[in-house]
Amino acid sequence: MITIPLSTEDLTRMRFAPDPLAETILSYRALLKPAEHAVHLPWVYRARRALRGTDLSPLAALFVGGHACPDFLNSPLAVSLPSFGEQVECLRETPTDLVTEDVEYFVYQATKVVFCCPLSPRQAQALGGYLRAPRVSLDRLADTLLRYHELAIAPYWPRMRELLEGDVLKRGQALALGGARALFSGINPSIRYREGNLELDRSYDAVVTTAGRGITLVPCIFAWPRVSVILQPHWQPTLAYPPRGTANLWTPSSRPSSETALGAALGDSRATVLRGLILTPTTTTGLSQQLGLAPAAVSAHLSRLKAAGLVEPHRSGRKVYYRLSYAGESLLGVFGETG
Repeated sequence: MITIPLSTEDLTRMRFAPDPLAETILSYRALLKPAEHAVHLPWVYRARRALRGTDLSPLAALFVGGHACPDFLNSPLAVSLPSFGEQVECLRETPTDLVTEDVEYFVYQATKVVFCCPLSPRQAQALGGYLRAPRVSLDRLADTLLRYHELAIAPYWPRMRELLEGDVLKRGQALALGGARALFSGINPSIRYREGNLELDRSYDAVVTTAGRGITLVPCIFAWPRVSVILQPHWQPTLAYPPRGTANLWTPSSRPSSETALGAALGDSRATVLRGLILTPTTTTGLSQQLGLAPAAVSAHLSRLKAAGLVEPHRSGRKVYYRLSYAGESLLGVFGETG
């Protein structure tokens, strides 16, 4: 078990940080090991078709066993809410001594069979390029990531981003109303918060001191089904966790039966819209795509639900997210539809 003592100062420095680069890198793991990422199989099939014929060798060389990769790929966010392009340019400028140090240690772990399988000759040759010419190798990696993201992630990014931003709003609400215990208890069954300590289920024991640096929580769709933890001496401890609603991301939700009690009370379509907000706050466009309803119809239903005090709008930049009000959650509870 990993134990992270969190002081009051740590909790005040806690932040949420969706990470487009982390999403992209973890998505490649789903391509390599689709059986371990069953929720993402619809995306895997589409992505493989889109990537057919694309040279991904600079990226493939950095993965062993479908999971392990050098630490320099997991560097923390330098700014809040960066674009993917900004992150790739930061990766391109990674200090060469850090790249060589991480790759050397990565190769050492592979040769000692710390990973589930050793390096292939092709991987060993490619990793040697990172040691001989790290700057050239970083440029090739950055270009490969840009192309990979363009083909496999960008077509789905608007909907992914809405899910991530909605999850942050939901977690922020839990933190504001119930404190750290309420926040962490709802993230993942492998995480617990008790007596000021954050505990993560692992096969080994470790105590991580934050030194007042706080902790970063990264909602990450392709982290499913695990919680990934990044623990480096000079970085904030970082947890990447799957957001609520990940299972519904790649396929529209099925239309519910018209014979439900909630549908009888509100009307089928309006009840469907209200149910669509159970997991995370969502925009009108997001609900339209999720439920297969016309945007104008969703907007009209949200207006009526807002007038009834069942949903609340929350503006984030240019977008307006709708979330269940206390009355809306109570109504769903009365009808036994709490998700």
